[in-house]
Amino acid sequence: MPNGHDKNWIRVCAAIDGFRVRHGRWPTRVRLFPVALAELRDHLFTPADFAKINSKIALVADDAPMVAEDDTGATYNYGKEGFSKQKPDVSAAEWLAVKPKPEGF
Repeated sequence: MPNGHDKNWIRVCAAIDGFRVRHGRWPTRVRLFPVALAELRDHLFTPADFAKINSKIALVADDAPMVAEDDTGATYNYGKEGFSKQKPDVSAAEWLAVKPKPEGF
């Protein structure tokens, strides 16, 4: 389990990657705990990078441990399933094309 300053970003990407491996497409949203969403929005990404993320996928505050899903009902629950054993053809980090701020910034 990731524990660095960007741990929640790693978990969001793991949920997206797991969804991509399982369903062969990108999810439309990731549900995550409100505190994790606030950390991403307020500390880990610049406003421009956070907007870039939200232009591709909705991050939704919910009582959920990183659940990637779409409108068809397809899901990948990182909280229950962890990291996918397979790698996607394109990683979430590559697709979203943003990087967290370095620790301490």
